[in-house]
Amino acid sequence: MSIKVWENDFIGVIDAPTEEIWPYRDSIFVNNQNSLQFGIRLLSAPPESYPNSKPITCFTSDLEQWGFEDDYRQSEYERKERLKEWLSDCLLVFKVERRIRYNHEEVFNAKDVRLLPKLSSFTEDLKLIPMPIFSKQTHGIDVGEFAHRLLQRKFVGRIDTISHEAADTPPMIVWREEDGHTDELTLFGEFEGHQYAHGGFSFDVRGELKECSFRDEWLEECYFCSDVDEVVYVPLSIYEQMVEAMEQSSPLSLSHSAEPAPMNEEVFKQAEKPLEAVRKSEAEVATTLEVVHSVTKGEDKNNEEELSFLEQLYTYTQDAGLSYRREDVINFHTCMKSSPLVILSGMSGTGKSKLVDLYSYSLGVKSDQFTVIPVNPSWTSDSDLIGYADTMNMVYRPGDSGLINALKKAADYPEKLFVICFDEMNLARVEHYFSQFLSILEREQGKRILRLYNDDLESRLYNSAQYPPTISIQDNVLFVGTVNVDESTYHFSDKVLDRANVLALEVMPFSTLKQLPEKKKTVAGRKEEVDVETYRRFKHDTRTLSLTDDEIALLWDVHEALQQTTRQLGVGPRIVKQIDRYVNNLPIQAFVTRERGFDLQFVQRVLTKIRGSEEQLRRLLGTYRDGEVVNSQLLTILDEYEHVSSFEKSRQVIEQKVKELKFNGYTF
Repeated sequence: MSIKVWENDFIGVIDAPTEEIWPYRDSIFVNNQNSLQFGIRLLSAPPESYPNSKPITCFTSDLEQWGFEDDYRQSEYERKERLKEWLSDCLLVFKVERRIRYNHEEVFNAKDVRLLPKLSSFTEDLKLIPMPIFSKQTHGIDVGEFAHRLLQRKFVGRIDTISHEAADTPPMIVWREEDGHTDELTLFGEFEGHQYAHGGFSFDVRGELKECSFRDEWLEECYFCSDVDEVVYVPLSIYEQMVEAMEQSSPLSLSHSAEPAPMNEEVFKQAEKPLEAVRKSEAEVATTLEVVHSVTKGEDKNNEEELSFLEQLYTYTQDAGLSYRREDVINFHTCMKSSPLVILSGMSGTGKSKLVDLYSYSLGVKSDQFTVIPVNPSWTSDSDLIGYADTMNMVYRPGDSGLINALKKAADYPEKLFVICFDEMNLARVEHYFSQFLSILEREQGKRILRLYNDDLESRLYNSAQYPPTISIQDNVLFVGTVNVDESTYHFSDKVLDRANVLALEVMPFSTLKQLPEKKKTVAGRKEEVDVETYRRFKHDTRTLSLTDDEIALLWDVHEALQQTTRQLGVGPRIVKQIDRYVNNLPIQAFVTRERGFDLQFVQRVLTKIRGSEEQLRRLLGTYRDGEVVNSQLLTILDEYEHVSSFEKSRQVIEQKVKELKFNGYTF
């Protein structure tokens, strides 16, 4: 059964029977369990994604907490009339849950139902427009800073009980000024677009930003759904009066709003502690803050969000007592948003699994959205991971890993992010138990279909409604793996390396451990959940290859050099596209430049594939003599393209591989 929930509040009334919505039965009926069920007519504007033609039903069991008790001894007619009378003076406030039943029928049910008394002005043709309410008490800013942020199109705060969908921009918003006894409301508008992220709403103004008072006579006809009063529901007739009043108001300008102090911005609060903890020089700090300042001035709102997220992630690593370089944190995040699979490598004890855990924590995902799958050394096929069809008992048996249930839930909640981590994934041969995923994850969105069993078994398996033959893997699922490289593990084949970003976490000098803040039992300051829409705004997806001519020429020269070594080695178009995607997705910051990012990708996507014997690789990698590498074909190519990057990291890795060739006769 597939489930989707619209988390914003809806307002409605008990529906009257209509031939259009209820062609075959009354809008109040007794269901198969002898329980009363009734239809709801919407009064408030629903989200864009909600199908208006679908009727919403509610169970009277959801009304029991409000005092309604169905009397089963009465006749069906009496039960219906009693419900109508009981709800005659009430509006219903609720969320909507869509379920797809075993017979593929869609049903839409009200959940989290609350009651609201009808106002004396209620009419049957009432239409309500939701408007969010902001205040200093709820959102931590005063009205001057609030107006300034609106003018600068900055984020002004979260409100979770109103739709965040792109097509559902509220035309006006409300500011509530609290003076201890009475609240004064002010309207701001009008708006033609918005963004919603972990920083809340930011609005695109239609023309010029204006404000006007929220009149008392308007307030008397509006509805509030909760004690928090985050949303006001305005009747259409009142909204038309608001539009007229707004048209007569004067535009606001920057001079009318207080300029907030830059260092009060939350992003700088997040930045201060990590910058001091690693004891960056004053010049580096100034450079970093200069980048952040330029972003917060409106040059790139999406990058501002992302920098704030990265500072938060880095702070969490320090609070957890982990010693990572900023470069590693930025590199990991960029890989996560630009690669279908990320593999964290390194010696045991470097905190690979903990970094994945903290990344999920920084995204704000709940525990049921983060799945850790410990890989079993006995796994030999994908049935060990995803399960199999038991044709003896005619049921599908999912693997014990929990992967299938996690993927099913991710498919049911496409607006939420899910993280799936394969822990110590090279304890078994990845090519065996991960074979389906290796081909699926590189496909385009909409074509990433995981097959559990053949379609012809669907009608014969008892639990096929719970486990359909295929599961669609959307971009709301992030896949990451951790590996240790020692004698107990298997090495990756080129099939895996072609499809994954493999990055190694380096051991920092032990002296840095003394500079870390005291380890905290729990990581504090967690932000709101980063939803899929926000995470997508972190990304820069394009089908056009944007690598420079010199970058492409370098990769081609390296490809030809690899081909001369063995025909099985090469860069390949897939790797070129993935490197391009990585450098396009680097956030604007001072620690990992494009040149440094290209160097890191050369290590992660090209040098990880170079392994073999000294006889095979001597000409390509070179020889270690008198403390340096000589006669290296790869280093000669990198020297020719030093204007692309200094390739500092790549040169270190090549030198290490050449040393391994000299002392071991082979390198991995």
